[in-house]
Amino acid sequence: MKLNQLVILDAIVQCNSLSDAAVTLHKTQPALTLAIKNLESQLGFALLDRSQYRLSLTEKGRIFYREAKLLLDVNNELTQLAKELALGNEARYRVCYEQLCHMKSYNQIISKTFQRFAGTEFSISSGKRFVSLEQVNSHQADLGIGPWFDLFHATGDLESLPIGQFDIGIVSAPHVVPAELSYAELQNYPCLAMFESDLSFDSDRLSYSHGSAIMKIDDITSLKSFLLSGAGWAMISLPHCQQEIASGTLQQIRITDRENQFGAQIRVFRQYSVHHGPVARAIWQEFKLLSTQYLEQVACLKSQKKS
Repeated sequence: MKLNQLVILDAIVQCNSLSDAAVTLHKTQPALTLAIKNLESQLGFALLDRSQYRLSLTEKGRIFYREAKLLLDVNNELTQLAKELALGNEARYRVCYEQLCHMKSYNQIISKTFQRFAGTEFSISSGKRFVSLEQVNSHQADLGIGPWFDLFHATGDLESLPIGQFDIGIVSAPHVVPAELSYAELQNYPCLAMFESDLSFDSDRLSYSHGSAIMKIDDITSLKSFLLSGAGWAMISLPHCQQEIASGTLQQIRITDRENQFGAQIRVFRQYSVHHGPVARAIWQEFKLLSTQYLEQVACLKSQKKS
């Protein structure tokens, strides 16, 4: 068994297609087919179910791939370590920073680390809902900043730090939706929502609207713009609409028969690893300090409420 065979298997599983995997690896389809057949011959069982339109893993293949993926992750970490040893620090550091969670203190930490490590290229991405979790789990980002729910721990081997909280509420332009109505009545009005990531639980478990017409948007600035134009209502971060709500150009909607405002925790998170480079260690340490300050503030507020 060769590491290259496992790389090919991983590409096929990730792409769900032999042709797409060939493009990704810059190889021909016959070369990939031969490599997988040789691996299956060595193992003594079939890895791929070829009876369907799309390739999928057999039951034994799923068990084997799960363990092979651990080996590939270790190999990726070893490769990254070699690069860092050669360059002195990471050549590139990738942060996926969800738009709902932009805060000055987070920007300052990222900026401070960027200025400290001038030889490292920083890449900041954002986009659809829960994209930070998706990108960290798929190793497309080294660090994620986004809304956090307890079930996220089940999606990968992650370590996380609580760094803040924000409120989410239902908002629309005045006269588009009544300021107070029932949940069933709300479903009669068009809903604006962020595109979801590829995480399977997004729509079913964390969606507020189930029956209304939905317009999907991929960034919060456009979402707010369509709210202001009267296109519909949306669940949105209230701090992002604070000025508009205060001026009356947007309104917060009250649902009479269920909750309509939610507090969401913000966390910074990354894949657990035995080794992290100097940039990763420096930025994590800064967020650790911020997390300590945040938790002290939360404890202080709880103490004040009790007294």
